[in-house]
Amino acid sequence: MMKQLVVFGMAMVAALCAGSQPARAEVTAYAVGQGAVNSITVGVEVRASVQGRCGFATGGAPSGSIDQADFDQSGFSKDFAIQLNCSGASRIAVSSANGGMTNAASTGLGYSSKAPYQVALRMVADNGTSASASCEASALAAGGGCSFAGTAGNATGLRLAGASTKTNGSYLRISAPAYAGTETLVAGRYVDTLSITVSVSP
Repeated sequence: MMKQLVVFGMAMVAALCAGSQPARAEVTAYAVGQGAVNSITVGVEVRASVQGRCGFATGGAPSGSIDQADFDQSGFSKDFAIQLNCSGASRIAVSSANGGMTNAASTGLGYSSKAPYQVALRMVADNGTSASASCEASALAAGGGCSFAGTAGNATGLRLAGASTKTNGSYLRISAPAYAGTETLVAGRYVDTLSITVSVSP
């Protein structure tokens, strides 16, 4: 007696689930040497999506401080490493609490209690593309005109076009040359706080 393998409705079930193909008739597959059809192939369409994610990698947020004595004479420069964990394009933005380093001491004519400095961003994607920009700290205060000032969002902040998930040389740099303002800086401590945010970008 000839043996045969009958496969029922597999294509029909797949078509009904997909909702886009008509039901197919029953197809019979035969053992090798006993019929022309030895196997049956059906297609099952599988779709999925991955939602964009973006943030700082564990331990990858820029952090720390700089404490430079006599910065008005020597200036300063320091880089703070950044590592993102972004599966696609991202934006990063920076805001300054004071718009410069400020001293709480009162000042008189010819003296100043605010010292300027610069902030630079360089972001590098996993594919090697990069984005960079720099601004005066004064442009990072509320209402400042820096291209990456404020809070990162769909249209605000420095845009990095590619995914970035590795340690690849991204950094935030703060620097200042020796002070050359016309007003003398009053003696004392000067401080500012920078806030950095990152966001998914369309």
